Amino acid sequence: MSVALTIFLAASCATYREDATLAAIAPPAPTLPQSEPVRFEERDGGLWLSHGDYRALERNVIALREYAAKLEAVLEFWTGEGRDDR
Repeated sequence: MSVALTIFLAASCATYREDATLAAIAPPAPTLPQSEPVRFEERDGGLWLSHGDYRALERNVIALREYAAKLEAVLEFWTGEGRDDR
């Protein structure tokens, strides 16, 4: 009985240490980027963007791609799986 209890306690402590270690080294969850407002105007049967709105849209796309990459890194840390389609 005491051997079984010792093994159980040792396994529990090892699991706790492993969980604590993972929590300590885990990458933080990224914060959602703030998007800049982009105004599309209807012109000649289509949509038109001014140069400034085009640049704002470009910055929004870049920020979302960076956010997605950070989310993938966190996901890969916790699951141990990487993307194979790159």
